[in-house]
Amino acid sequence: MLAVVKKPHIEINAEEIPEKLLKFLTDNYSKVEIINNDDDFVNIAETSWYRERAYRSTPGQVLKRYRKRNGMSQAELGEKLGIAKQNISAMERGARGISKAIARDLAEIFQISPGRFI
Repeated sequence: MLAVVKKPHIEINAEEIPEKLLKFLTDNYSKVEIINNDDDFVNIAETSWYRERAYRSTPGQVLKRYRKRNGMSQAELGEKLGIAKQNISAMERGARGISKAIARDLAEIFQISPGRFI
């Protein structure tokens, strides 16, 4: 059995979770998910939590997430794109938009759809 609390992130993985602990988690945290066995895992992209987060993500936040996921600094990404790291910073903060041309270049670097940055 697995109990997962979204915020603050708490994960308890055990053969059996005591009822008192489950009651405490559900009484004190709004988003508690109980998974009874390994067959109950769900695709995160199909959850309302994920859809809400994706809907609220700005192109700059997406850029920052992919840059960090790939272990790149702003300077390294700027060098690959042929622009200054200050421009990368401004795009991540939302102070500067991401052009279609830059979105295409980012998509090629990160191997994803350019639409993620627009």
